[in-house]
Amino acid sequence: MKKIIGIAALSFLTFNAFAGFETPEDQRTKRLNERAVETKNYIDSMVGRTAWYNSNECLTEKIYPDTSNMSYGSAIYSTNGEYKPIIFESGEMLQDTYTDYVTFKIKIGETDEGYIKTDTTMPLKISDNDYIGCFKANKPIKKESTISKSIDDILFGWSYSCKKDKFNGSKSCYLHRANSDLMVGIYNGQHSVYVGRDHYPRSQSVIKIDSNTPIYGYEGSSSTPQKAIEQMKRGKIAYTRYKEWPYDYNQDGEVDLTGFTEKYNEMMEEYKKL
Repeated sequence: MKKIIGIAALSFLTFNAFAGFETPEDQRTKRLNERAVETKNYIDSMVGRTAWYNSNECLTEKIYPDTSNMSYGSAIYSTNGEYKPIIFESGEMLQDTYTDYVTFKIKIGETDEGYIKTDTTMPLKISDNDYIGCFKANKPIKKESTISKSIDDILFGWSYSCKKDKFNGSKSCYLHRANSDLMVGIYNGQHSVYVGRDHYPRSQSVIKIDSNTPIYGYEGSSSTPQKAIEQMKRGKIAYTRYKEWPYDYNQDGEVDLTGFTEKYNEMMEEYKKL
């Protein structure tokens, strides 16, 4: 009889733990406990991880020297515009009615330590996505150098275009450096190296790579394009000469070959896909 009563009592307690009447305080406690588990899992997912931090890029997520000074006007850590590696060493949780606050202790570089505060409504995240926080999983490239390189590529770099004729199936790609008199192409498997524009009728054109022997052509089209391309891959400067209509005198130019090989190889890969 005692055994039966004991089992019945245990069954009642078990049932009561998952269902039954709840006071507002019971419901509040239940929500806090459930949220505490989620917050602990979040802390565990962050502790031990490394991120890259730049104080200039983080206007809201500041690193403070200690937990007693984490408000407006307190000292904050500055990386002087550089990205520094930080390690999340530990985290402490403080529960409030509607959110949990988490304070992480972090190691900055080799010697410095600090603290950063976040909450579960908008928790701190480590991501390379530009729209998600400012703690990066990988060290970003400086924006200035990236922008500068992009501008150089647009204004002065090599670029190519490819197409396949929808009627006869012919394939072609052309590679050109902005503001130059030099173009390299491939049409149905045949390479070409072209110098200048609007050529004087029956005039001679020429290209010379570094100190190599000049390679001649007719009205801009090189007679040995494969030879010229191979020299361009290894060269630094291409010197060009041609005669532009209506003036029967030389037009000389110089073309920087920096980046030519990479773009030429890209173009050839694209050509194969046509």
